[in-house]
Amino acid sequence: MKTIISIILAVTASSAVTAAVVIDKPTGEICPTSFAIITDSMTYEATRSSMLRYRDALQNDGLATYIIRDNWTTPSLVREALIDLYKSDSCLEGIVLVGDVPVAMVRNAQHMTTAFKMDEENYPFIDSSVPSDRFYDCLDLEFRYLHQDEENPYLHYYELKEDCPQRLEPTFYSARIRYPHLRGGDKYKEIAAFLDKAAAAKTDMAVDRVDRVVSFNGHGYNGDCLIAWMDEEKAYKEHFPEAFTSATGFKHWNFRMLEPMKHRIFSELERPGIDLFMFHEHGAPTTQYINGFGEADKFDDRVRHFRQDIYSRVRRAISKGNPRDEVIDAFAKEFNLTSTFFADFDNSDLIARDSSEVAAKDIYAEEFHDRVTMPRMVMFDACYNGSFHEDDYIAGEYIFNPGATVVTQGNTRNVLQDRWTIEMIGLLSHGVRAGQYNRLVATLEGHMIGDPTMHFAPLQSNTLSSALTLHRDDESYWESLLDSPYADVRSLALRMLSHLVPESSFSPRLLEVFRSSPFCTTRMEALKLLGVYSNDEFREAVRMGINDPYERIARMSADLAGEIGDVSLLPAVVAAYIDGGERQRVNYTLSNSLALFPREDVMRCIDNYYVMNPRYNFEEEKKAVIDGLARTFEFAEDYNKRIVDKSLDDRKRISAIRFVRNNPYHFNIDSYLAVISDDGNSDAVRVNMAEALGWFRYSSRKGEIIDYCRRMVDDTSLPPALSAELIQTAGRLQ
Repeated sequence: MKTIISIILAVTASSAVTAAVVIDKPTGEICPTSFAIITDSMTYEATRSSMLRYRDALQNDGLATYIIRDNWTTPSLVREALIDLYKSDSCLEGIVLVGDVPVAMVRNAQHMTTAFKMDEENYPFIDSSVPSDRFYDCLDLEFRYLHQDEENPYLHYYELKEDCPQRLEPTFYSARIRYPHLRGGDKYKEIAAFLDKAAAAKTDMAVDRVDRVVSFNGHGYNGDCLIAWMDEEKAYKEHFPEAFTSATGFKHWNFRMLEPMKHRIFSELERPGIDLFMFHEHGAPTTQYINGFGEADKFDDRVRHFRQDIYSRVRRAISKGNPRDEVIDAFAKEFNLTSTFFADFDNSDLIARDSSEVAAKDIYAEEFHDRVTMPRMVMFDACYNGSFHEDDYIAGEYIFNPGATVVTQGNTRNVLQDRWTIEMIGLLSHGVRAGQYNRLVATLEGHMIGDPTMHFAPLQSNTLSSALTLHRDDESYWESLLDSPYADVRSLALRMLSHLVPESSFSPRLLEVFRSSPFCTTRMEALKLLGVYSNDEFREAVRMGINDPYERIARMSADLAGEIGDVSLLPAVVAAYIDGGERQRVNYTLSNSLALFPREDVMRCIDNYYVMNPRYNFEEEKKAVIDGLARTFEFAEDYNKRIVDKSLDDRKRISAIRFVRNNPYHFNIDSYLAVISDDGNSDAVRVNMAEALGWFRYSSRKGEIIDYCRRMVDDTSLPPALSAELIQTAGRLQ
């Protein structure tokens, strides 16, 4: 809190909010916490009556509500207004950005995303920046303004400063209400209609508990691992206990259940009474990938699927302006295809049939132009579905229809599949506002679309939602919730206490929670919080977690073991890798983690395992295990050689360095530090190497990296870009 206030004072001292900003203060009775509607002047004038109804509904729901409007020209002006507001009202719990409020496109902050790692130097700004409202709700972050987008003046590019905090801890929650232009119609009428819908929903939802939930896993998600999919039901029972009191209260769907699945999904989306619908899938701004081509039992079906796939890819390449014959020749060479394979490429009947079959596999934004969606909240655990900066986007289509959906959660960029996507989701069962929940799981790309103040009736009366603002620093309050009968309440208490209690006393408590809690999601939260400390208790929890009965904990532990790189974890990793093949996604993660340890140590552990665990035909099995890992180790060795090879051009070396961002080879850290120290390397190579070390967040050797960075920045002869990167890397690892 002190950090935020100091930044606020510094900013407000150097710049004042333009006099054109109009602030309508809350009316009516005093409420414990407050909320702000941020909008542009034209949207306000065009939707005024609906916006006031929405404001009144929020105030009746316990939120003192401001309306702040201006003809905003840059995100900086909006941020200054928010800083000024928070300075005067620290009980502000959230905001919603309505209409044409400018978008900050954030750079130099990919470590705050879950997966986005596009090269900012070699790709256009529009593609390599992250549209993010963390610019507005994380007041402790600091940014440099770069420029406005030339084609879309609504977008503005900013760069995260290297010497500011490097982790996301939103000051308040936020959401967007922006109309997807390609939907057609009058955007102001549609925004007004949504505000009216959100206002009316407050009355209906006052008694609506979370007792009807649907979860769907699409094709290719988590490697299509059925155990990963099935095991999540353990967590869902903790998150949504009332949904499991009837046969149809919780529906756990998978793309394999029907081919195609989209029509059943449409039917379910139109069913009244659904509280929450969760999509776990792959996605694009205007597409939800549902079925894929699936598995074919017959040879002819496999050939047909292959032909459809190749024809589709060829047509897509041609549509981008590539010469037809060259594209066909390129695909023929790549897949060893004869000319007869393309004999039906122009067959109009086949094209129509293929198009119809392919279209049935996925869900497209335009299909919601004449449909309704009824779930109150929809989660898109998918890439790009929340791209509110685009002219059309899936998450927007779900709220701007006459159905009951008032809020969605989606991502503006690609998102990591193996992240813990349902962390804290059960807080919705306890009346916590959707925005408060989203604030607790913040990523740079993750956003709420719609009304973030939406909440359900709680299982038991409580003040949790407002307590997240009013009792943020109240240690005794959160201690009192540790014995709650509900998993998510315990998890929330642990999270809040982790910011208040010293590591020396809280870390052992977290390890005990991990060992003994009856709730798998609370144990998962304890493991995640221990990761902040990266200490002995954390390593012990990871060692235990590799064989955890809850697949999600085992998968996270498998990943963390490699991220830590402590050889004491190797016996557990090797044993799980050899014995646990049925957990497909866990085993995949274990194989990746093994490559992050020294090869000789891994081979020694494999030898020891078979000595201690004699089994039938062990020599053949052992050879298969070693052969299966060989390519992974060779791949790692090749990349590490390229990093230090000065005979290669910078492009190839930097490509290898960027690979290290996802693969922290701890045993090679000395070599990486030497690359940075060597002024015979180009500035670009040295800067990229320093940046890559910032991804060693859990490394058992991260202390060495931090110390090195701090020593190096004292060298005044360093290139400024390298000094800045070293400062940022040290900050990221702290």
